Amino acid sequence: MPTMPVDRGFYVTSGFGPRWGTVHFGTDFGRDGGSGGHPIYAVKDGTVTAAGPASGFGQWINVDHPASVGGGLTVYGHIIPEVSVGQAVHEGQRIGRINPDSRTNGGVAPHLHLEWHRYVWSPPGPNRLDPMPLLAGARWPGATPAPAPAPAPGGAGQPSTTYTQLTTVDRGPRDPSTVPLIAVHTYECPRESGERALRARAEWQQTSGTGSYTVLISADGKSLRANDDNYIPCASLPTGDRLGFHVGFLGYAADSRETWLAHDDQLREAARICAEWCQEYGHEVRRLSIPEVQTKRVRGFCTHGDISVAFRESDHTDPGKNFPWDVFLRYVTEHMTGPAGQGKDWLTMATEADLRRIVREEIAAYCGPIGHDVKRLAVQMGMDADDAGFGKVPGWKQTGHRSFIDAVAAVGAQLGVPRMTDTLPELPAGARNPKLKG
Repeated sequence: MPTMPVDRGFYVTSGFGPRWGTVHFGTDFGRDGGSGGHPIYAVKDGTVTAAGPASGFGQWINVDHPASVGGGLTVYGHIIPEVSVGQAVHEGQRIGRINPDSRTNGGVAPHLHLEWHRYVWSPPGPNRLDPMPLLAGARWPGATPAPAPAPAPGGAGQPSTTYTQLTTVDRGPRDPSTVPLIAVHTYECPRESGERALRARAEWQQTSGTGSYTVLISADGKSLRANDDNYIPCASLPTGDRLGFHVGFLGYAADSRETWLAHDDQLREAARICAEWCQEYGHEVRRLSIPEVQTKRVRGFCTHGDISVAFRESDHTDPGKNFPWDVFLRYVTEHMTGPAGQGKDWLTMATEADLRRIVREEIAAYCGPIGHDVKRLAVQMGMDADDAGFGKVPGWKQTGHRSFIDAVAAVGAQLGVPRMTDTLPELPAGARNPKLKG
């Protein structure tokens, strides 16, 4: 959990986004009675990469954060540094104070300007992010940390692996029953075999703090668990990490399909583990579309590349376009249906809850559009809609924005038909039919 960069009593004085005809790529914090001289704090662990004079800021501090705490870089502007470049800092550590000299920040009242950059320092653009999501749930400096949540059950029923070497490079505990994705990665290394290779790759991630997977798979079909299912690995940046079980193949994203198929034992061991995830947590044996990944609810398979596209927190594309999804998912299915389930299809093995969910989803998919069209037709005929959304449908332009019934009434009134009146003699404001709700 991060720590706020300022003490309790500060509040946001200017948020991230459009401001004064341009874009404010940060969030400003100030307080009643003046902010000059008040301390500022590191929001997460990291290493100071800049401290001193900076154009537009007077002085600033940059702190680079390792993958073990979510990665990225934070910028603290309009301040007086109390740390130096290369210094390691801890979350909640005082690193400076707000500069009381208004001449350093454009003449406005002293304040802290905080920025969050996606990876490393970046010029204005898409890699500068709104800092407030980073601070969601943050505690105030000096506050007693909330007790860590007890890990959800997840060790007993999780897939077995050949070896275990649990890492401390993780994002904390979670309930594995809520995880929707099984994400496939390549480690971006040669297709090495054996226990020594797996442990060396896991150890490098541990000592460098660059990340971790749930499970690693070697070229000869051996596996190593680096995180229990009930812990969040650091494999694809925050959103993807939370949403997935992450399996990393020792190999390259650029490998050909032939190379993948030549390592059948590697594919089969990964498929066995993924099949057990599917059986334990209810994942479908299919690759999800990007929109399905983005829902954060649909259960199935995806790639690191899919997560990058879906959430735009990473630019990774592994395991590459040549990953043999057809063969891999067939192996997963074979593990799920045999030998205990040999000859049984998925419907036979489905639980009552599975069947009820499928029926609800199919009815909603089939009837939803029909109901929508019926409501729109009712509105255009001149009947009141039963909710504000459908009530905003306009009449037809060629009938003076009248509904069908209103248009017939107007014609009847012009022809002198008894008791028929023009219900819309003047064009309504916004060209919306006043008979409709909304």
